[in-house]
Amino acid sequence: MRLMILYGVNCTKNIWDYINPYLSNFEIDYVEYPHDVTLNAKKVDDLTEWVYKNYGHYCYDAMIGHSLGGIVALQLIAEYKMKVDKIIYLDTNLKPANEFYRNLMTQKNMDLYGESILQMLREEREFYTAELLKSIQVDFDYTNLVNEISQDIYAIYGDRGIPGYPAKIQDLNLSAQTLNNLNLVFIHDACHMIMVENPEQLSEVIKDILLICKK
Repeated sequence: MRLMILYGVNCTKNIWDYINPYLSNFEIDYVEYPHDVTLNAKKVDDLTEWVYKNYGHYCYDAMIGHSLGGIVALQLIAEYKMKVDKIIYLDTNLKPANEFYRNLMTQKNMDLYGESILQMLREEREFYTAELLKSIQVDFDYTNLVNEISQDIYAIYGDRGIPGYPAKIQDLNLSAQTLNNLNLVFIHDACHMIMVENPEQLSEVIKDILLICKK
C-alpha cells in the first residue's frame, strides 16, 4: 500500500522518525516542502499547489497529514482531485478550536521530547511567512473542504491525557454537518504531536484504517 505523509508548519520530515518504524511495511512518500517554497507561501494553497505539481501523478491508498499537512491533504482531494482512497489528518484544526486543543505535548512528553521538538520548531520558523501562519491561526475556516469530499475522512486528535473530558468534540467548534463527515478518533496521552507522543497507538489506528481501505 502506498501512502503520502505531510508534516505541519515549522516541522521537517524528521518529525515522523518516531512512528516510521511502526509503518515499515508500507510504501511511503514523506513529502518535504522546499524552503524556497515556504518562504514565498502566503496561504496553504501555495504549498498544496507545489505538492500537486510534484506528486499529483501518483495514486495513493491514503494521505496522512499533520496539522497544516491535514489541510494540504484535504485541498489535494477537494480542489486538485488527486486520487486517494482515505484521508487521515492528525490534530488538524478546521476552525479555531477551544483552549483544550491549544497545547503541544503533555508535560510528561515535553520532559521527554520537548527540547528536540522545540529546537526544530525554532529552526524552521524563519522559513515560513507571517501570512501563511495567520491563515491557519487566525479567523480561518476550512470546513468547506470536508463537506466537498466523498472519500472517508479520519480526524485523529490527542486526548490531552484527559480521556473523559466531556466537551472534547464540542471544543473543536465544528458544525453538525462537518462532524457528520468525519470519523473521529482520540489517541491516549497525546496532544498536538501525536506521532511523537504515542506512535504505537497511532500506528495501530492507521493500520486499522488502511485495512478498511483494502476491503
